[in-house]
Order: sequence, then structure tokens, then C-alpha cells
Amino acid sequence: MGKKTKSGKAQKSTKPAVTFSDSKPFVSICTPTFNRRPFIPIMLDCFRNQTYPKDRMEWIIVDDGTDKIVDLINASNIPQIKYISLPKKITLGEKRNVMHKHAKGSIIVYMDDDDYYPPERVSHAVETLLANPNAMCVGSSEMYIYFKHIHKMYQSGPFGPNHATAATFAFRAELLKSTQYENGAALAEERAFLKNYTIPFAQLDPLKTILVFSHEHNSFDKRKLLEYGESPVLKQSEKSVDMFIRQPFEQSIRDFFMKDIDDLLLKYEPGDPKNKPDVLKQIKEIEQKRNEMAASDNGAYLMLEQAGKEPVRLSQQDVLNILQQQQQHINNLTQGLQQLEARNKELEEQLKLMEMLVSAGTSDDSATKAVVAANNHRKVNKSDPEVFVEM
Repeated sequence: MGKKTKSGKAQKSTKPAVTFSDSKPFVSICTPTFNRRPFIPIMLDCFRNQTYPKDRMEWIIVDDGTDKIVDLINASNIPQIKYISLPKKITLGEKRNVMHKHAKGSIIVYMDDDDYYPPERVSHAVETLLANPNAMCVGSSEMYIYFKHIHKMYQSGPFGPNHATAATFAFRAELLKSTQYENGAALAEERAFLKNYTIPFAQLDPLKTILVFSHEHNSFDKRKLLEYGESPVLKQSEKSVDMFIRQPFEQSIRDFFMKDIDDLLLKYEPGDPKNKPDVLKQIKEIEQKRNEMAASDNGAYLMLEQAGKEPVRLSQQDVLNILQQQQQHINNLTQGLQQLEARNKELEEQLKLMEMLVSAGTSDDSATKAVVAANNHRKVNKSDPEVFVEM
């Protein structure tokens, strides 16, 4: 049955049809939450809109807030939810570990409580994991942040082939046999979980994964990112909110983030970041460490010169990210070169075969047919990528 309009008439749903299949992996959606009541109706809608079969999902929500959302959960009529209420606040890293203990799925997908997730979030993550059997985890190192106070979209990352932020993670449950979060991590918890970004990884399409909105109750005030100016890993983007929130049935979600959010958050004191002393303490420690590193450089820095653009000052982390990206590019080119060399060797062997047949008195037409027949017996790997060489 569709939603009712203000007039009381049923509105026909335009949501995409969902295909149910027992052959699909069972997925555990995991969401940690703390005093985010204004966001919860939108979070519930993002789950309802998922195209992945609902009978192949469960939703683990761990709530350690002082303003428990059990009333909203009970009213949601979403049977997939397993709501765990904790008596006191714990760190985000510990909370993620608690979520994992309750998860039953063979694949775990994160959906945080204050971000937008498109309807294909779960389907895309599962499909990417299945298409990359060697990858234990997938996520998006390239991510987009909309800053409402300046009406601009920024691209964050990519930082590296094995990097992503936790809000975009999806991984095989078996990964938890070899890693977990540090219980003391209140933010930036990804590095330890991914073992310093060495876990086999595959990248997701950011447009099918997440859109982050900067807002007053962010655990880390994302507006601070703009204080350092643009860099190779944070730059203004031409992408728009409509490129992410693009379905007609998501209009209420778009209105929340673009119109309603500021007033709602101003009236909701429990969500103020001051109520997260563990996060504030860790932010202060990170900033102090960053300042110490900057001081140890004795004022030395690098400038990136680009034709037709203003020079960009690079931090140590910027340089490291660029080196990692270049190494991945070199690896891709090396793989492509090896494939071209192998193909070249095959063609040389076919040419030699044709020359031998012609020398033996075989007609040109017969020699060609013999080479084609030999080529047809060559084992073809349909997963070989097309090779593009940038000049």
C-alpha cells in the first residue's frame, strides 16, 4: 500500500521493485547511534528504500545515547531491526565491536545514523564483494561532502586503493576472525581495523554508496576541513545533491537535509557534540599531534605546481597520498604492459606458424585458416581488462 497524502488518498508508490531470492547472501546492516533523534526518521527511510531483498537482511542498531530511540524503533514497523540499548556511553570503536557480536550475516554493511545512503547502497556493496572474491572489504575512498552553509559540494579523496571511511564499509563476516576495532577509538577508527590499510580491498562507486552532509552535530566538525584550503584530496566538485538523492520518492529525505536540518538540530540539545567528551578529547589529541609534526618540519613544505592553476601547498599526508595513488597507477600500467607483452608473444608465434606453412608450400588461404584455428584453441580469459595507456 502506498503512502497517504495530506488529503488522505493513497499515493501510488514509485519505488523500484525488489527481487527476493534465497540465493543472495544474508546481510547484517550495522548502525551505531548516540543522541541522533532528528535523523532517525530519515535513517529508517534509507533502510526502507533499499533494493536488496528485505528477507535477506537484518538491521543491528546499537544505541548508547541518553535519549534512547526505542519509541521510534517500535513505531517503525521494520521487523528486520535488532535494537540493542546500552546503559552507558562507550567509544565508537567499542560500539562497532558490539554490533559485530550480534550480527548473523555472511556480509556486514555499515549505515551510519546521520548520512544519506542511496537505495542501491546494500546491493552495490554486495555485488562488488561478490565480483571481487579476493577482497575482504569494500568501501569508498572517494567521498562527497555537502556544506550547506556555503551551498557547495566537495570531493574528499581518494586516499588510496585500500582506504575508505568506516561509514562506507561492507565486508565479509570472516574478516572479523582476524581484526577488530580498538576499543579506545572514538573517531578515525578505520586504520587499525584495516591493519594500516593492508586488508585486501575493492572500491565502491561513491554515487551508489553515500553522501555526507556537514551539520552542527557532526562528531567532527567537517567545516574545519575547509580551513586548510583546497588540496589534491579535498577539492570543490561540480557534482550536485540531485546526483545522489535522485529518486522522486526520496523528496522528503532531500528536504530534511536541504531545508529542515538546521532548525531541528538547534532545538535538540542532547545531540550537541559537547555531550561526546571522548570524541572531543581525541580530536584535541589529533590536532596536537598534527601541530607537533608541522613544527618538526621547521616550516618546510612542498608546493604542487599545475599548469593553469594556482599552486597548492602540500602537507606530509598529501604527499603520502599522492605517492600511494601513483604507485597504484604504476601497478595498473605494469599489469597492462604484461598483458600486452603476452599478446604480442602469441601474435609472433602465429606469424612464425604462418611463415612455416607458406614455406612448406601451403597456400596463403590455407595458412591463414590454420592460424585462425590455432588461435581459436587459445584459452581466453574473459575477465581480462581492457588496457588503456595514458600518455
